[in-house]
Amino acid sequence: MPSPRPRRPAPRRPAPRRPARAPAVRARILDAFSARAKRSGIRSVVMGELATELHVSISTLYDHFASKDDLVAAMVEHWCADLATHDAMIADARLPVVERVMTWAEAWSARVIQYAPAFWTDLARDHPALWARLQRDLDERKAKGAALLLPYLRPGLVPAAAFGLLDLIYTHSHDPRRCDRQGVARRDAIRTALSIWAEGALVQPPRRRR
Repeated sequence: MPSPRPRRPAPRRPAPRRPARAPAVRARILDAFSARAKRSGIRSVVMGELATELHVSISTLYDHFASKDDLVAAMVEHWCADLATHDAMIADARLPVVERVMTWAEAWSARVIQYAPAFWTDLARDHPALWARLQRDLDERKAKGAALLLPYLRPGLVPAAAFGLLDLIYTHSHDPRRCDRQGVARRDAIRTALSIWAEGALVQPPRRRR
């Protein structure tokens, strides 16, 4: 009898592929989380309630973001990307320097007033590494902005004092408690304070004749 032929091994089925993460779903999750965190602080966001709002399961949330920390990290990255758009506003030499500062102030104020104080408190307390990351990014951009504005600083002013005052203005002028006591909108408080600083601290050199 002929020897039986060896059986060929059955072809292996490929492992089931995990569905690709849909960018649109991920963006919806981040947008909804960001809206809640901005309004009431990071601690106030309950993942179960977020899933209900989005009509998805908890597992879907964690498929796109492994943890709440990942969502916060994505928020910080988005914030830093937004800040990057401000650099071009300050650097646009075609505009008068005071106008550049005020254009920047409009963009800055539009963003910063979206965040409740509780958000920053929660970020610093519960996510110190992300808080430090944001502060480093802010410090780098402050240094770049100061370097760009330095040639326009009014003669006789001490640069460290002038830019230190500017730092205090955009750090504290939008404090909601202070604005509420004064009956001033946060955005108006930022614009007014920066306008006073720009008009007093900066000079626009005369345009060269062609």
